[in-house]
Amino acid sequence: METSVDWDQSMILDEIKTMREQYNQQVAKEEPSPKFQWEFACTLACSPRYADVIEAVELLEELVEVGFRRVDCLHHLILANLKIGQYAKAKDNADVWLHLEPDNGVARMMYSVVVERASHDGWIAWCGFALLATGLIAAWLRRK
Repeated sequence: METSVDWDQSMILDEIKTMREQYNQQVAKEEPSPKFQWEFACTLACSPRYADVIEAVELLEELVEVGFRRVDCLHHLILANLKIGQYAKAKDNADVWLHLEPDNGVARMMYSVVVERASHDGWIAWCGFALLATGLIAAWLRRK
């Protein structure tokens, strides 16, 4: 049995708009619910927009600081940081998660993904730097 659903990014953006209105109402009343903040942050992390993912990271960091569903928040925080290319922050959060739950297989897997992704992107950056340096040296040698 095969079912296919075409994903339309406007669906998530509409959901974010609705949740943002509810969240702002809670903040205005100075009664923000940590549970709703977590749900809103998780929804923002799914957004295709970079600014929404940045906001999700900020909200999740607040929740980690106060200790609300710390492991769940760390999991989503790692994923959001990976999505925006913040590998150092993702690794720091993975370290915290591993410290809290050293036997958690998902935490170990996430740590491996973060380290692999960071090393892969670091390797690409070093290759680019090496090519640039080679080009500069070749240009300098031609001038002489």
